[in-house]
Amino acid sequence: MRRVNTQTFYRAGLSLGMLALAAVALAQTVAEPEEAKGMNAFGKMIPLGFVNKNVVVPSFKDGKPSSLLTADTLTRLDEELLSAVNVVVEVYAEDPAATLRVDLKSAVYNMPDQIMRSGERSRVSRADFEMEGDSMVFDTAHSIGSMKGRVRTLIFDMNPAPGKAEGNPTNE
Repeated sequence: MRRVNTQTFYRAGLSLGMLALAAVALAQTVAEPEEAKGMNAFGKMIPLGFVNKNVVVPSFKDGKPSSLLTADTLTRLDEELLSAVNVVVEVYAEDPAATLRVDLKSAVYNMPDQIMRSGERSRVSRADFEMEGDSMVFDTAHSIGSMKGRVRTLIFDMNPAPGKAEGNPTNE
């Protein structure tokens, strides 16, 4: 009967164990943290104080475009803040009529909070409405915003009610 060297036995077991752990680790899908996505990932690549001109930042979800940010200039102010001039954010929807467009003359984006703020007249529009206000806060993670000061909203009548003639304000 042949005697097995204990050291060789442990080495083989350790090697098999390491291979098994490596296979399990490679097989698992690691969720990418929110701060490593979209504008946060792009913003972290910009050196402090550097002015980027004619910026275009697309975002994708499940291999399809989900949004597009364009700006005349984009500057990283510090570890958390980006400053942008003449910003347009388009949030795409399945139906092109539901695509949302946000126009800002200037904005500051907080990367950890994923919130864009503007103290100037801003506009949000879609095929069925248009809204303008003196200042705006836009949560890019949830596509939710709020406006303050001289807010003006236009809601377009896309489908007139049956039985009513278009252009006739009364229903007689």
